[in-house]
Amino acid sequence: MSGPAGETGTPAGGRALDSARASRARLQRGLEVVVSLVFLGLALRKISFHDLWAALTTANWLWLIPCVLITIGLLLLKGWRWQLLFLPEHRLPFKPVFVALCAGYLASNVFPARAGELVRLVLLVSDQPVDAARTLSTIVVERLLDVLTLLALMVALLPFVDLPPWMRSSGQLLGVAALVAAGLIVLLSFWKERLLALAHVVLRPFRFLDRPGVYAAIGHLIDGFATLRGRLGLILVGISLLAWLAVVVEAWTAAVAVRLAAPVTAITLAVVVTSLGMVVPSSPGYIGVFHYLVTVALAPFGVPKEMALSFALVWHAANYLTLSGSGVIMLWAHGTSLGQVLARWRNRDLPVGRV
Repeated sequence: MSGPAGETGTPAGGRALDSARASRARLQRGLEVVVSLVFLGLALRKISFHDLWAALTTANWLWLIPCVLITIGLLLLKGWRWQLLFLPEHRLPFKPVFVALCAGYLASNVFPARAGELVRLVLLVSDQPVDAARTLSTIVVERLLDVLTLLALMVALLPFVDLPPWMRSSGQLLGVAALVAAGLIVLLSFWKERLLALAHVVLRPFRFLDRPGVYAAIGHLIDGFATLRGRLGLILVGISLLAWLAVVVEAWTAAVAVRLAAPVTAITLAVVVTSLGMVVPSSPGYIGVFHYLVTVALAPFGVPKEMALSFALVWHAANYLTLSGSGVIMLWAHGTSLGQVLARWRNRDLPVGRV
């Protein structure tokens, strides 16, 4: 429709849509804050603040030096893994991949709604000749590798940890499910054409999904799964395992710093539980959720809650500050900021064909 009514109707509709989006964003941020506060309250419940303060004030802070260095090494290792996930179609330089990765961790620490994945996608797509669908597929496969590795670590721990029956049975069930899922994913990567044909049949009745971009994204995701086959797949699995073992060592240095006397199995369980628990919506940096899960993971080992919480506070702070600082430095070296990266996404200010 033309004329004044049509001209004024479109901006009004746009404003209504923007208002609805803003309301949803505020609701989500409010929910995340509430969840963090609830878990923080659970972490502090029945705590002796005198004992907590004593544990923190007697800490050996020199042990945080290796903790920070290991975290930086982990960033380099994860950057290399992400770079390999683009093979064989794209051979991206390491520097832009590493910058985008560090910026993503910084964004996850300061922005709500898991903005880190969006930031690193936009930053890399802006700098390198790779489209968003292919980049997103690498992030999905990366997360899949992490979850499978964590579940494998959890299954390996079961014979050495005295867990409640429900936790033990849950761990065994998840381990079996992980093995089956890994096998199916590798198997599906051989059937790209069949899966795309099936996707056309399933999505054709839905107009908003029956689009070339959707099918291209599905194809890219299958290509991402294909990287897990053969020699490259073994390298990626090895890097993932090495990375998570390094996280265990990083956590162990934080435990030594607060003089926490716990076996390495306890530290490993804390790493697995906190990492898998990050799917819970929470405020940026997983504040509250992270700290409570550490106390839960260490409880079966008889670790006092005050000591477990002091470990959680020190470990989280060292990790948070190192990742955030690395992101700030990399963005400064790149000559951009998080605000500019997010503005590119909001304004769709990306190279044609990359979104």
